[in-house]
Amino acid sequence: MGTFLQVVGSLLVLASSAWLAASLIAPGSVVILEVTGLFLPTALIGLTLVWLGRKQTGRRAGSDNPRTIHDLLDGYRSTALLYLGAKLGIADLLADGPRSSAELAGLIGADVPSLHRVLRGLVAVGGCTEGRDGLFGLTRLGESLQSGKPDSLRGFAILCGEEFVSAWLGLAHSVMSGDAAFNHVFGMSQWEHRKRHQELNYYFNDWLRSVTNGVARDLLAAYDFSSFRTIADVGGGQGALLSAILNAYPAATGILFDQAHVIDGALPIMEAAGVASRCRIVGGSFFDSVPGGIDACVLKSVIHDWDDERSLAILKNCRKALKKNGKLLLIEHILPVRVEHHPHVILIDLHMLALTGGRERTEGEYRTLFATAGFKLERVIRTQSGYSIIEGQVGR
Repeated sequence: MGTFLQVVGSLLVLASSAWLAASLIAPGSVVILEVTGLFLPTALIGLTLVWLGRKQTGRRAGSDNPRTIHDLLDGYRSTALLYLGAKLGIADLLADGPRSSAELAGLIGADVPSLHRVLRGLVAVGGCTEGRDGLFGLTRLGESLQSGKPDSLRGFAILCGEEFVSAWLGLAHSVMSGDAAFNHVFGMSQWEHRKRHQELNYYFNDWLRSVTNGVARDLLAAYDFSSFRTIADVGGGQGALLSAILNAYPAATGILFDQAHVIDGALPIMEAAGVASRCRIVGGSFFDSVPGGIDACVLKSVIHDWDDERSLAILKNCRKALKKNGKLLLIEHILPVRVEHHPHVILIDLHMLALTGGRERTEGEYRTLFATAGFKLERVIRTQSGYSIIEGQVGR
């Protein structure tokens, strides 16, 4: 199409040039008429078509541009550098201002020349700055790797380096078998892996808390929880979302439910949020049961971890736990029909394939899942964060 536009545009420019040449031979008044009436509009249209054609052709060529593909393949370098910066705590060490590579190496116990080269690599990918005095500082991007901040991505960076990249590189196993690549690469599920490696468990929960802090305001703005007396956050990690809900609705009480090794660090977080007195923290598996007598059952980024069979087991246990008119609230991404509508959700779906064997689902697939589990899907509320609240009513 781009080439066609360029050809048509070029022909119009040539035609207008011919008219101009012919007009120059004619009497003066005719020249003015031809230039204003034919040449200028035709030439303008022709030049516009040529420009549009070149833009479209360039865009198409860019998608196949070897340099673009090269940049994508080079992504492992950025990931490795950001992971190493997070693992070494570079951002924390630079929180109070720039330092030399020698000073940082002394604090870390690293080889000075090698660390210097890594720091320059972090400058190249936008995580650090290098001053004329040779000192290294932080960019805004680099600040996101500082620990202890509500929106910190340090945990995510470390998980990328120690789990996610290896799982993604094992996707060939998932493609051939349909099973989670993580299990094949590590010899166990991601849940068991983090249970055995408590440092990774800490980073995982820290990352989830950061993500939840970022979306909680949008979720609360989109949904009214005031009709619920008791709200259970099932698979709720260390309680970041439930804390936000209870803070917004002082009359409500909550139940935080997750595996015992996950909720170990939940109490200090809920105490800091001022909601610990209104919340029970319960350890267990949602495949066995869910604490009962609840008005609303919230599951954020839980069902996408599992295939349909295991998702149904979770949802049926939620149904048993809910009161007669209770609500099921799933907070998930909705899989788009077309990739270009939400390409990031397509990549999240692949992340589930690589790590858990789960999947993102379309609205229709959630509707079917709800009906099979004994719920009626009442509405899907899309939020500014990209997540959707999928509301279900206990079937009568």
